[in-house]
This record gives sequence, C-alpha cells and structure tokens, in this order.
Amino acid sequence: MKERLQEFGRDLHTRVREFFDQPLTADATPLDLLLASLDEIERRVQPAGRGRRLFPYNRVIVRIAGVHADRFAIDAVFASFDDRLRERFDELKVDRPSLVTTGVELGPSAATPSLSVECIDDGTRPAPEPAPEAPVRCITLTVVRGQCEQAEYTLDERRILLGRTAEPIDMYGQTRRNHVVFNEIRDGVNETVGRAHARIELDEGTGHYLLFDEAGSNPTSIVRAGRTIKVTPRDPRGVRVQSGDQIQLGRAVLKVTL
Repeated sequence: MKERLQEFGRDLHTRVREFFDQPLTADATPLDLLLASLDEIERRVQPAGRGRRLFPYNRVIVRIAGVHADRFAIDAVFASFDDRLRERFDELKVDRPSLVTTGVELGPSAATPSLSVECIDDGTRPAPEPAPEAPVRCITLTVVRGQCEQAEYTLDERRILLGRTAEPIDMYGQTRRNHVVFNEIRDGVNETVGRAHARIELDEGTGHYLLFDEAGSNPTSIVRAGRTIKVTPRDPRGVRVQSGDQIQLGRAVLKVTL
C-alpha cells in the first residue's frame, strides 16, 4: 500500500508539472533551458518496482536551437548542469550509473525554437570492481636445505605438520603424523629440525596460511626479501606466509609457493 501511494504521489507531481510547463519560446532564458532539460531527463527515469527508480543511461546530450540567448550565457548557466542533475536524481532516489556525462550543443538559427535531450549508453561505463581474491587452498613446499622423503610437497590440507620422522610421539604422548617429513639422519641440518617442529594452518576467515612454531628448542623463522621474521614459539597468532617465502626450521629450509 505504501509503495502504491508513493507511485501515485510521483505521478501526480509529474502531471501537475506538465500542466504548468510552458512551451519553449525564442526568448527562453538559459535558466529556463536548464530546468526544461532536467525535466525532460526526469521523464526518462524508469520505475523498477518496490519503490526503486532507474536511469539506465550514462550520457546525456542537450540540443538547443532557435533561441536568442547567446552561447556564453548558456555555457555559464549549464556549467552547473551535472551538479543539478545529481541533485535531481538524489531527490527522486534514482539508482543511476556512477558515471553520467552531459554535453550541450547549440544548433543553427531556426524558425521554431526547440530543445531536445538524448539519453544514451555509450559503452563507457566503469569496469566492474574485481572480485575479491580467492582464498588460497593449495601450498607447495620445496626442500632447499635438508633431506626429506620428497623434494617437494604440494598440499591442500587445512593443517600441515612439519617435523623430523613420519610419526613421532608428541609432548602429550600422542602419535603425530607429519606431512613434510625430514629424514632421521645426522648431517648437521636434519637433526636441527624438531620431531614436532612446526605447523602451517589455513585461516578460513582470511584464506591465508599461518606458520606456528611448536618446537621451542631450535628456532623457526621466515626469510622474506632478505628480511628475517622470527616465529615466536607457541604464539597462538602465528605468522602469515606468502609465496616466495623461505621457512627456516633450525638449519633446514623450505621454499613456499602459493
């Protein structure tokens, strides 16, 4: 009922305005031409239901002919045309393109004064905003230093465990199944990797992988563009990993590719 009353009110307003509209004369002032142009553009607004109104164009051209007002006066008054058009749209609560350009053309002298408004879509609407970056769902860890069961691991698990030996016993006496497994050898590198050294976990809210240090004895850090970022042992916040990072577990190194 409310929407019907609003539509009725707008229709009544339009009819009243049209009743009092005066035909264009050669003596029309630039302000008369401006207001007549705005009224004509308003007639191109389309109802879209549920109280919504649309202006489905992004370019407006006003053509004027057979009036006595000179070009300089018309240009001066129509300089505010864009602002006046936006105000009119705001008053009418019109959904409009983010870009509406206007132009004014003065035609040659004519016996009968005329004003016409052309509304078009010239195909120059702004490009749509890019879709949000898709969450990362896959990570590749390449062994740079150290010896593992594989030279490279590509994983899509939400929680990825890094450590020495495949199934060590953690501090709670439970078996831990590492995804990235450093071999149980003494080479000056592998023995610096804790059996339950670290984990990489996907943050579902942001789509980012975070690195956590679970060992506490030998350090865990990230090397990014020559800068070393230390990962505090058992810090619940973790540190975000990015493509190209190198993860250091003791003296062992893994390269990250997302």
